[in-house]
Amino acid sequence: MRNLILILAVFLCSNAYAQSRQTALDSLEIRYQQCLSKGSNSYSCALVYYKQLDSLLHSTLQRLYTQIDPGRLRALQTEQGAWEEKREEYFRKIDERVEKMHKSTMNGLDDDMISTDNKAAYVKDRVTALLDMQI
Repeated sequence: MRNLILILAVFLCSNAYAQSRQTALDSLEIRYQQCLSKGSNSYSCALVYYKQLDSLLHSTLQRLYTQIDPGRLRALQTEQGAWEEKREEYFRKIDERVEKMHKSTMNGLDDDMISTDNKAAYVKDRVTALLDMQI
């Protein structure tokens, strides 16, 4: 009976943690949209949003790494390594595209903003996937 209560408590705490992370993710998205709606400094908005998502990604991973069993830990680390390789490739392609666009557009910050927004979306998808993992 004590074990059942302990398992239930761990599950509820994990669920509450995932919900708080989802709330943090939603809050970041709202602040980003509010910043963009001001109509100025879109690149700065995107850069702050990206950095906050990247920070949330790292803290979510660290939390998962401390909570899951060794078998799932190894699988998650392998999966994360593969995702990071794909991210580097994706970001490299985006940066190359932006570099080419800079030569043909007047305002490079718009290109940088779009690039940073795409990078943020890529990281956000990973954070969401990690939050959806059952612990």
